[in-house]
Amino acid sequence: MAVVEKHGLIRIRFIKSGEPSNVIEGYPTCRAPGPSPLPSPPSTGERELASSRWRWSSALTNVLLLVLLFTTPVASYAQSAPELNLLAMGDWGEAKSAQSAVAQAMTNYVTAQTQPIDAMLLAGDNFYVPLSGVEDEAWQSLFEQMYDPKKLNFPFYVSLGNHDYDNAKFKIELDYARLHPKSRWKFPARWYRIDLPANKPLAMILMLDSNQPNLSAAQWTEQIVWLDRELANPRNAPWVICCAHHPLFSNGVAADNGILQRDWGTLFQKYHVDFYLCGHEHNLQHLEIPNWGPSFVLAGGGGAHSHPMLRNNRGPFSRSVYGFAHFELTPALATVRYIGADGNPLHIFQRTKAGQTTVLLNTKSDSPVDKPLEAIMGIYGRLRPQTQPTSQPTTMPTTQKFPAPIEP
Repeated sequence: MAVVEKHGLIRIRFIKSGEPSNVIEGYPTCRAPGPSPLPSPPSTGERELASSRWRWSSALTNVLLLVLLFTTPVASYAQSAPELNLLAMGDWGEAKSAQSAVAQAMTNYVTAQTQPIDAMLLAGDNFYVPLSGVEDEAWQSLFEQMYDPKKLNFPFYVSLGNHDYDNAKFKIELDYARLHPKSRWKFPARWYRIDLPANKPLAMILMLDSNQPNLSAAQWTEQIVWLDRELANPRNAPWVICCAHHPLFSNGVAADNGILQRDWGTLFQKYHVDFYLCGHEHNLQHLEIPNWGPSFVLAGGGGAHSHPMLRNNRGPFSRSVYGFAHFELTPALATVRYIGADGNPLHIFQRTKAGQTTVLLNTKSDSPVDKPLEAIMGIYGRLRPQTQPTSQPTTMPTTQKFPAPIEP
């Protein structure tokens, strides 16, 4: 809206999409004059004309106030659903007791909620164990039955982690979704978009593949072009969540990822992405990075071997614990809760649509480990890709001090 005054005439021009429209003109009810000689007494005709102008100007003022009230743009999505609830976790399918503990905590948590959970977002490293095919027993023991099919009866939307590329397991994961359409396992492609709820979306969710070393240069570029196009499209929902496996920033052993910051982060900044959800770090973190717009939610505590912290000078929260995250979204406010494997909340924060975050509950972040190099080598040498030989030479070459590092 632009307001212009010239020769006592007020012109209000409404601007929409860069083009002027709905120009309204009128004189103000009063206008502070500059110094001038005392006027002569008005005639009867002049008094009637002045009275008429006053009545017209007063009526116009009321009209303008109403126009401003009902036409000034506001950040609202009248067609959005009133609330959306999502769970999130990564790094889970290792067949250890921690996975069972998180699954049970999740069941108890969902049972206690007054609002239904709409979906789960999986941030990759879904299966650390081998998969022989779509009928492998691990599908039942580590997914279908592990996560209570009755109480956790909502879709699980999948993204890929580096361990899902071991022995091309990602192909089996894609096939399982295609051949079992009634399963909660939803995985139509390596990157895809979900609008939730479908009819009146509160969130546009982009599930991405951050495994750049496992993609060809053409595939990586294709995904970036797709991401740019999806983010550039007109918004049909107030919130935008991007989900993948690897973090852009981390206080843990994975540290920061310059490639993702360059190739994805610039788009997140350009298009004002609200949340980046990921795993890879086997812990829980909430990072707000100066001069970066998104809130970074690391929810890799799904049950795989834990990762320690290498730093604690960023936050507000980073702990080497198991658990999951809960996004509660309304048109104007997002609340994110981190729930531990014992079912207790560890960290809660809210984010407004303007990007302001407020911590409602916090627990103390972990201190950095004393010997970070040993911690890194211990984590990176713990799991070796199944594509490598099972036997190792009895002596290491003299030029190699450590085994070749692998992704955690």
